[in-house]
Amino acid sequence: MHDFLTLKSKEMEVGGAPEIISVLPLGHVKSAKGEFDVDGESFAAMKAQIAQRGVDLVVDYEHQTLTGEQAPAAGWVKELFLSDGQIKARVEWTDKAKAYLESREYRYLSPVITVRKADNKATGLHSIALTNTPAIEHMEAIVNSLDYEEGGQNTMNEFMKKLAALLGLGEDATEEQVTEALKACLEENKSLKESAAEAGKQQPPEDDKVVANKEVCELLGLKAGAATADVAAAIMALKGGNIGGVNLVEQVKSLEAKLADRDAEEAVELALKAGKITPAQRDWAKGYALKSLDDFRGFVEKAPQVVPMGDVGGSSSLALKADEVDEATLLVCKQLGISPEDVKKYGMKGE
Repeated sequence: MHDFLTLKSKEMEVGGAPEIISVLPLGHVKSAKGEFDVDGESFAAMKAQIAQRGVDLVVDYEHQTLTGEQAPAAGWVKELFLSDGQIKARVEWTDKAKAYLESREYRYLSPVITVRKADNKATGLHSIALTNTPAIEHMEAIVNSLDYEEGGQNTMNEFMKKLAALLGLGEDATEEQVTEALKACLEENKSLKESAAEAGKQQPPEDDKVVANKEVCELLGLKAGAATADVAAAIMALKGGNIGGVNLVEQVKSLEAKLADRDAEEAVELALKAGKITPAQRDWAKGYALKSLDDFRGFVEKAPQVVPMGDVGGSSSLALKADEVDEATLLVCKQLGISPEDVKKYGMKGE
């Protein structure tokens, strides 16, 4: 599993909008959430990731791309390269972003990266944001919204780490190891109570399956001395992805669906702008992209241009420019299954 980090870089001094920006330094980086490394493999992995997606990496405002809502671009990364011990990017800014930078209304950069958990190495670059969050020395990091701040897999991971620590296990303990340790704790507790009963001490409650570990009970949201059945039920609920009555699995699935829809819409828009599909094919193309985004991108890359650039924009309709049907219109009509006769009858300019 990868950790997603938003990194705040040092102040960006601009005398206008810089074409070249620094994204990450090479070497060992310390952050508030831990430490990670950036090296040549990191750079190669980031370039490969961008190439696989087949679209320019976005520079947005205040990480709006992470929210799944409307996220206008401030610019696009056209090239990623190594220089002076840093990963740098050549950016093509939008006119609006240029105005912000030239007037110093935005002065900082904040890249979003993925860190490989196995060796704490940065291996992916999700996006870069313009932000006014004060610069943090040495690239100190904060967790961003892709860490599921509203309670998700990372919340579960933190809980399991705390539970493992209470049971005397390391942070890298698996779910099975934690479960087995809990079972052993319960069995030991039961054995101690039975021994106490045989020694003539006060008998425990009628239900002899009582958990004595107060900290474990509180961590599960139960009262001290909760019954084994209640503890087991709480653990099963956590394994099913429920915390505090909220189904985290469904929340994660919903977020994944929003991200998939956004990527599909973006791919369809690029195909329309490239003239690879017609506006009438938008719904079909959206369904294709949602089913398999990589296959759709492969189709767009190999497909011929079927719409003359500049003649069609967005979802606007075509109008004949003369009494005769030109070759470009005939090509589009062929794609849509419309005969030249129907075009002349219903699509003539001015009719």
